[in-house]
Amino acid sequence: MLSRILELYSDLTSPMNELRRGLFQLGKVLNFFPVGDERECRPEGNTLAKAGICLNPYDCRQRDGKASGDCAHGLGVCCVFEVTCGATVQNNISYFMSPGFPELWHGERDCDVLVEKTHAGVTQLRIDFVHFTIGQPNRTTGECDEDAMTVGEGANNFTVCGLNHGQHMFYDLPTGSQRRDDELPSGLPTRLRVRTRGGDTARLWMLRLTQLPLAQAAPHDCLQNYEGVNGTIKTFNYAVNGRHLASHRYRACIRQEPGFCAIRYWPCDAGSFRIGPPADVPALMDPAAMPPTQETTPSAVQTQEDMVEGSGDEPQSATSSSTPTAPLATRIWRFMWPSWMWGQRRARTLTRWSPYVQHGVGDVLRYYGYGDYAGRPRCYDRITIPCDDEYLLMPSLSAGVCEPHRCGGSFCPGVPPAHCRVDSSVRPFAVSVRFGPPVRKGSADDNIGACLRYAQLPCGS
Repeated sequence: MLSRILELYSDLTSPMNELRRGLFQLGKVLNFFPVGDERECRPEGNTLAKAGICLNPYDCRQRDGKASGDCAHGLGVCCVFEVTCGATVQNNISYFMSPGFPELWHGERDCDVLVEKTHAGVTQLRIDFVHFTIGQPNRTTGECDEDAMTVGEGANNFTVCGLNHGQHMFYDLPTGSQRRDDELPSGLPTRLRVRTRGGDTARLWMLRLTQLPLAQAAPHDCLQNYEGVNGTIKTFNYAVNGRHLASHRYRACIRQEPGFCAIRYWPCDAGSFRIGPPADVPALMDPAAMPPTQETTPSAVQTQEDMVEGSGDEPQSATSSSTPTAPLATRIWRFMWPSWMWGQRRARTLTRWSPYVQHGVGDVLRYYGYGDYAGRPRCYDRITIPCDDEYLLMPSLSAGVCEPHRCGGSFCPGVPPAHCRVDSSVRPFAVSVRFGPPVRKGSADDNIGACLRYAQLPCGS
């Protein structure tokens, strides 16, 4: 009896099932089924790109994409966008490749793509360097004077060159709009250019370009943003045969994970921190020695702005070793109130002192480093890790005072490699990179940059 009832029910429902299957196939052919909000998908088959976006087949063809497998339960296709020189990027996820990728390219021209926002809510462009090998910078100055990749134009551009496999960066897209002929206003495009000079250099790149809305954007003023309890931070073009790039000012931020309240940094290996020997640093011009009516030249302004003192190898100079040591009280007074600042004190009221003040023309406070003035190296290029105690609160300048700026050939000068580490509970977690403009320096082996590992520390540890 039960089997008979099931047979009758099957006979009644089979026409409906056939109708549903027919409508489903018709919908796939006519491409009228929506497939969501263009979510990321993993392509199938022979494709170089590692990700695509889920579209219906018609939209994928109209936008010059390549269908690579199904998505959305068969209603859409995983559409991959691979572009090269001269293309316009108008998708959430695209891959910008060198001509002929994965073959090496020896061309000698500018290879540009224009990135246009997919919608007004997009605020940032994330660039992942899946593969990236172009010409190295000038070995003496660190300038990308031949090959270079530049994102953006004008004062907000950022330039890299050399070897940057595995790096990433976030770039804030412009918020303005433009109007072409009788068309509706559209967002300003962003140019991404790879400049190549010299046909003897073999080049290869694949850049993943991801447009991000505000909810997915990196924190403000973070060129890089790392996630996870553990990780590795490298300066751009960090390589055994490379050198760090000039004119870089940015922050590498680390997202604070739940249950973690501090972070620890240490070098990747014994030779992974080389940011210029202090002996190569030009002398610092003291404003007190400058005549009041003297005009400051641009080169002098830049030298004063770039020079600070921090931890690193001791200076290789005879003058520092022969400088007499002042009494402790005198050193404390000079440390807090440099002589040139005394005249400024009459004109304005000074509040608390901070080691993060970056001195320059017009600054009231000036950072001289901790301890005796002659005993600290001068950092033309440096990285900065925020200190737990920003303000000077202790009665002496002995061990325990925070040193935020680090340069030279050692991340922890005078400390055995096995015990070299820097802890900080200042939030947000971040490492600031400050490499000055291109100037002639010593060996490139002393300026390879930095590779640091980090581990977040649990609260209460």
